[in-house]
Amino acid sequence: MGRILIFLILLPGFSSYPMPSFGAENAPPSAESKKDEEAGPAKDGEKGKDEGGKSKKPSDVTGGRFAGDPVYVHLPPLILPILGNTGPEQLVTMQITVQVKDFDAGDHIHSNMPKVMDAIMRALYGGLTDGNLRNGRLVDVNKVKAKATAALQSVEGADNIKDVLIVNMSQRTL
Repeated sequence: MGRILIFLILLPGFSSYPMPSFGAENAPPSAESKKDEEAGPAKDGEKGKDEGGKSKKPSDVTGGRFAGDPVYVHLPPLILPILGNTGPEQLVTMQITVQVKDFDAGDHIHSNMPKVMDAIMRALYGGLTDGNLRNGRLVDVNKVKAKATAALQSVEGADNIKDVLIVNMSQRTL
């Protein structure tokens, strides 16, 4: 029986062991980069731009890559109780995504997220408890959508909000 020898060739980037890199990114800082650091914060025209000069967008704003593409703002999950005479009866969790007219409107929603979440919470919280947004014990998604749309339009303006999408909703009896 012959023996089989296996040789393992380690190539940079293909091994599980870290390999030293001797490129420019590991070089000591030059005099020019030290001057840039000492220059201070970026100018107003450079705010919100990454190293390549492209403008940064918030991570919760997606779409709009090409002209005419929709732009969406993904809101954090909402958790709302449905209260009864004896206390909480159900817990409703929902995920809302807002379609806006452009990136500026999306950035404005992102910048005003506390006001946006406040408006939605105030609009939906009481309606779930008093039954205005329910059909029996079930949440009426169409009524929730209409109420959330009205709340967002009051904060951001009707021309900035194209649609409110209820992406996910769950109810749990307590």
